[in-house]
Amino acid sequence: MNRALLSVLLLLALAPTPARPATDTTLRVRIEATELDKKILLEKLNDNGKSHHLKFEPADDAFDYRIVFETYQEQTPTGNRRSGAHVTFYDKQGNSLFAFTREQRITDSGATNAVAKEIIKRLNELRS
Repeated sequence: MNRALLSVLLLLALAPTPARPATDTTLRVRIEATELDKKILLEKLNDNGKSHHLKFEPADDAFDYRIVFETYQEQTPTGNRRSGAHVTFYDKQGNSLFAFTREQRITDSGATNAVAKEIIKRLNELRS
């Protein structure tokens, strides 16, 4: 083999390889809510979890986390209706990890989306 070809092969062997994409972590969650709220929360968790390499699967038993979730509507002093959502998040042993409320959203879906984003943020903090 000629020297130029050997040089090229050596450079290729030493060149950094592109980083492998991070694999998704699947979390099994038990969501305690109305059927509609369960469906929307799971959808929002998966939509927002993609960029964090998180996937959420529903589970009735053998779950990683239990989520107690509810949406509600309030009337503002000006007479407008606003949606809110409350979540309490537990580990599989039943220990409460966090709880919070998101209010003043235009729709239940918007309140649920805000909750999903906060759950993912807090999960990432707990897991790091």
